[in-house]
Amino acid sequence: MIIELFGPPAAGKTTLARALATALGKDGFEVQLILSSRPAERGSIEVENARALSSCGTALAAPLSRAAKLASAAPVLLAGARSDELAASLMDLLPPRTLLRSVRLRRLLSLLSRSWKMASTSDRIVIFDQGFLTVLCTMALLARFVDRNILVRGLALIPRPDLLIRLDAPREILESRLRSRLARQGRLERLFEFDLQTALRQIETANEVAHLLQEKGGRILHVSSLDGRLLEKELDRIVRDVKSWVEKIDLANRSPIERRPIVQAAR
Repeated sequence: MIIELFGPPAAGKTTLARALATALGKDGFEVQLILSSRPAERGSIEVENARALSSCGTALAAPLSRAAKLASAAPVLLAGARSDELAASLMDLLPPRTLLRSVRLRRLLSLLSRSWKMASTSDRIVIFDQGFLTVLCTMALLARFVDRNILVRGLALIPRPDLLIRLDAPREILESRLRSRLARQGRLERLFEFDLQTALRQIETANEVAHLLQEKGGRILHVSSLDGRLLEKELDRIVRDVKSWVEKIDLANRSPIERRPIVQAAR
């Protein structure tokens, strides 16, 4: 099962991803957490239950320095930058305005595609704190031109998770969190992050993408990150939803002979 968290910056995606991994681990599920860490989140991932993470996926995590990040992008550009068909299609659809952004996005898409392919064949629950929807929103902000039709085409290209969780909070709360985040960053880190106004524009882009998904009939589990106590209740709801999904899959995978005693017992 692939779970993807989606929402505007500072909505709490990474925090919820970690909490969800812990909660599912307590219920006996094997979970892999794949984080797209920012510089301020370089610390190790702490999980209350050791079983919550059979392995800590950091395929999208930032290296120890931004210089290392740029250096690691070189092989992506020089050796088979177009070998990933999905990444190439997205870059053609939403080409960035600058070469530096192009380098970073190609690297991000390459790593994300690799992680997603791994997750699609895994027998664990794999949680992405940021997946293709978040990257699509970022690309829309950086593109030379974007409109509703381009976003629809982008959504048609990217793979969908088994469970999509959308986090949100009032704009004033998100702006306050973003200001605090920027204040904690050093000058070098700020060079590689969106400024406040650009980050705030990403809120609108995330909302527009979410509306397009709903129009297409996509199922989204909405979660508010405004209140910590409410978030705990939402976490319980997500865990119940995951259990229900797993039970349906288990039943569907049983042979007819295996299913029969269950049906008779239910009667």
